[in-house]
Amino acid sequence: MKIAFFGPHASFTQLAAAQLFQDEELLPQANILDCFHAVENGEVDKAVVPLENSIEGTVSMTLDYLYKTQEIKIEAEAVMPIAHHLMVHPDCKIEDIEKIYSHPQALAQSFHFLDDHFKEVTKQDFSSTAAAAKYVSENRDRNLAAVSNQFAANLYGLKIIHRNIQDFEQNHTRFIVDSKKQQAYYNEKLNILGENPGC
Repeated sequence: MKIAFFGPHASFTQLAAAQLFQDEELLPQANILDCFHAVENGEVDKAVVPLENSIEGTVSMTLDYLYKTQEIKIEAEAVMPIAHHLMVHPDCKIEDIEKIYSHPQALAQSFHFLDDHFKEVTKQDFSSTAAAAKYVSENRDRNLAAVSNQFAANLYGLKIIHRNIQDFEQNHTRFIVDSKKQQAYYNEKLNILGENPGC
């Protein structure tokens, strides 16, 4: 079975998809719309996308596409604790950081920490937390940072300089599984693989 997820690799959505579909083929998509199109066009059997966060609320793009593609149904949902970390290339010094990249929701979820510690540093929206980490790793000559997760830091060779920077400890995201088939609805509570939910 083929499962699309909002990527790239090491995104929170991939972590959720990997726990829900441990033995299936997971295919990263550049954005949420591509996940819906992959299901709609029969390229995959299902897609995993974020629906809402306990701090920042609904992911509007997911709701919009659910409304516009009525043949796609919500088959299941899963709730996962979210831990955000600030990371840089190992060669970068904390005092030299010039810009911080992440998904808008992650930046919003970490707003107070970033405002307290990096008020003068520019914050830049990026397509996903994992894509931001990948971008930082590919631009080692610049003094950049990303807000992402432990797995992205491991995958892209970044150094975590601040852990658990989300403004509220009880930070959870609800993911949904979409498909064209109307199957039995189920609900899962996930942990981040290999990481304590409080980390």
